[in-house]
Amino acid sequence: MNACRHPFLTAVGACAMLSFAAPAGAQADEEIRALGDRAEIEELVVRYVTALDTLDADAYAGVFAEDAVFDVAGAVYRGREAIRAIVTDLRAARDRAEAEGTAAASLYHVMSNTSIELIDDDEARHTSYAQTVRLSDDGQFVVGFMGRYEDVIVKRGGRWQILSRKLVSFLD
Repeated sequence: MNACRHPFLTAVGACAMLSFAAPAGAQADEEIRALGDRAEIEELVVRYVTALDTLDADAYAGVFAEDAVFDVAGAVYRGREAIRAIVTDLRAARDRAEAEGTAAASLYHVMSNTSIELIDDDEARHTSYAQTVRLSDDGQFVVGFMGRYEDVIVKRGGRWQILSRKLVSFLD
């Protein structure tokens, strides 16, 4: 593929840089594919966090493969529907609390220190730090959780999805 026709590179304005910096032929195509895959995996992680923060169960489940496994500090969820229930249960708990007048502050998830290792054309490893913050009564943000995600990401049907995710807390 011609580097200057690649949609990701065109969007970020990288064609001019590649025209004199990239190796020719198959190696250039492989490097461009790898850049696109990394960008798609980063977007997958953003979709995950956005769906969780907005309690959008369909979008949340949609980032996972049908046969995904999610280990949340020892509680293991198997399959997309079980994983979807994480958000539907959070939504139901929030709705009950609001009805009782005891609604908790919204949580915001922050991902950082991201690492993506492309294993092959259809598999990758992803790790990142994760923390939750919420607004306290005194107007300050408070960290509620700090840990690390360890993921196996697979490409199926042309889309990257989370096959396995493990959330490891930095605290016992």
